[in-house]
Amino acid sequence: MPRIRYFSPTPALAHCVSSYFWFEFERAHFADLSRAELPQIRFLVQGVGTNHYEDGRVVAGMRTQLQGPTSAPVRFTGIGPMAIFGLGLLPEGWARLIGEPADRLADRCIDLSDVLGPDVERVFDRLLLATDDRARVAAVDGFLLAHMARGRSPPVWFTRLADDWLTASPNPEVDRLVEASGMSQRSVERLCRRLYGASPKLLARKYRALGAAVRLGNGESLEDGDCADGFYDQAHFIREFKQFTGMTPKRFVVEATPVTRLTIARKRLLPGLPKLALYS
Repeated sequence: MPRIRYFSPTPALAHCVSSYFWFEFERAHFADLSRAELPQIRFLVQGVGTNHYEDGRVVAGMRTQLQGPTSAPVRFTGIGPMAIFGLGLLPEGWARLIGEPADRLADRCIDLSDVLGPDVERVFDRLLLATDDRARVAAVDGFLLAHMARGRSPPVWFTRLADDWLTASPNPEVDRLVEASGMSQRSVERLCRRLYGASPKLLARKYRALGAAVRLGNGESLEDGDCADGFYDQAHFIREFKQFTGMTPKRFVVEATPVTRLTIARKRLLPGLPKLALYS
């Protein structure tokens, strides 16, 4: 069984980072199917990891990874033993730290040093030498704070508005986001693609399905209909759910991987987790 521990970042990063995690797996081979997710940064302190995307692309071998926001499940395989320090980037964090339009890196994985330069190798070396979780968290807190202090000023008002829109209802409606923003639909679409990596319509579909997955993962019943709120019918629910999680709702209840179950359970471990982070 893999072991995974979650940690909160320093409060100054609370709107930028969903949570940190430390993942360990002692056996020679590991495989996991992740849902569509927020962007992630991963430092592969031990082992070799490979991302397998839905379109057939395979990305392997990088010690420091930046994965853009995903719109479909990604299969991750590893040659172990493995140890990974990682984090989820909220849209505000993506804008402040990465700066690249998120849709250009959506459903892609690149070397983090290609974006953030030689500081990446220095923090990786600190993680190699760290002997406990406190030292790991401190190393990455310092790294992120230093980079985020370099002066980017994203439209925070919009990320917080859109985060609330995606999480306030089981069925986010694009017209409500446009109305609340006071901008044209085209402007809202442009900002969503730049900050979230997808159009508002795709984001609404993604988080509607991921919200249902979280409710199922927390033990809500399929029979009571609550998990299928916002879908036209049961067939639509099953089709959309599979698109973003990689399996049908009934399979998810029985076969969701240990990592997925632990991720959903983070709410109990990290009470202050940002709402958007609960879905990924």
